[in-house]
Amino acid sequence: MHIPDGYLSPLISVGAAVVTVPAWGMATKRVKTVLNNRTIPLLAIFSALSFTIMMFNVPVPGGTTAHGVGAGLIAIILGPWAAVIAVSVALVIQALFFGDGGVLAILINCFNMAVVIPFVAYGVYRLVAARAPLLGNRRVVAAAIGGYVGMTVSALFVGIELGIQPLLFTSASGVALYSPYGLSEAIPAMLVSHVFGASIVEGLIGALGVAYFQKRQPAYLASLKSVFASDDAVVGHASRRPLWQLVGGMVAASVAVIAILGLVLGGGNPARWFGADWSRVDWAAVASMLLVVALIFAVLVPLAHVVLPRSAKRVGAGLVALAVVAPLGLIAPGFAYGEGSVQDVKAAFGYVPQGLQELSGVFSAPLAGYDIPLPFFSRANPQLWHAGVGYEITGIIGMLLCLAAIALLTRVISGRQAAPVAGTGPAAA
Repeated sequence: MHIPDGYLSPLISVGAAVVTVPAWGMATKRVKTVLNNRTIPLLAIFSALSFTIMMFNVPVPGGTTAHGVGAGLIAIILGPWAAVIAVSVALVIQALFFGDGGVLAILINCFNMAVVIPFVAYGVYRLVAARAPLLGNRRVVAAAIGGYVGMTVSALFVGIELGIQPLLFTSASGVALYSPYGLSEAIPAMLVSHVFGASIVEGLIGALGVAYFQKRQPAYLASLKSVFASDDAVVGHASRRPLWQLVGGMVAASVAVIAILGLVLGGGNPARWFGADWSRVDWAAVASMLLVVALIFAVLVPLAHVVLPRSAKRVGAGLVALAVVAPLGLIAPGFAYGEGSVQDVKAAFGYVPQGLQELSGVFSAPLAGYDIPLPFFSRANPQLWHAGVGYEITGIIGMLLCLAAIALLTRVISGRQAAPVAGTGPAAA
């Protein structure tokens, strides 16, 4: 979903400012009216959560990988305009510090993931939920459908953006200057990989998130203004069917669908699950990485719960846990469609488009690939260091950057001292 530099003409990448910049401006104006000591921490936490979710790669049809965004959930809880800010901050930090998505492509990546997903997901959620009680199961289902549709529509936009490049920008000899994938390749590839993969993940994130808020902080499911005007928001009556049964059933059904689909696409061969070549995975290194992750988890998560203030224990420990287990997404072989290296493109098409030659190296992120350049670790076991330790550390750095960026941004927006990101009250529940 993150488009790198060189795959889109600068005219389209920068031209996305026509839509993205006004969206940022409107989001700033709308969110400013509800900024206070309780909304600021929640906005920061959601930005860090979105950053972390995007570190988890999942195998999808075609032997490629994709990821969730969490934008639909943020839109449902804080509203689509707040989601624009939270996800945009995460995306900008990913591009500038970790090289995830191009620097020139920041505007169009933010449009695809921070504008399209929140508004589509929120619109579908409101349509499906209608006037259902805030604690009803229908809200959970609506969140799942909203996240699923929002991610799918965003994937369609990316497919179109990549697919029109060969039509609009070619050399005198007729070869593509930027993305070599045409509409007939890009749209099906993006839709299939998300409809049967990442969109399911995004739907589950929405469902699980809403279920959590229904149980812990139901007031946040009301409109943002009414929630912070009064804690006595009307939440309605819960459905008689236990919520855990609904959520558990959705998760089980999704896992079953993904597992069966992966086998079908792999011709019934588990080693070709989702069309990927799982024989390329160094399972011995994976086992070592999982051991390292388990040890780090056993130390950092309890430590976070002890060190953090009472109001932030659950959320802080939860975010640390997500960052620590993020390397599980590195197990999936392959790379995201349209995000391959210059060598991958050359191998597939026999040439390197001019745009990739000139723009792919226009910016070098300090922590590119979520890797920390420590020679004494790299010499010992580069794979283990990167997957077992470096990914966690850079993930935590990214989350902290998101928290700090939101604190600074909200201070600028509100024109006053921003609250500490740890927060108090429901925001830290």
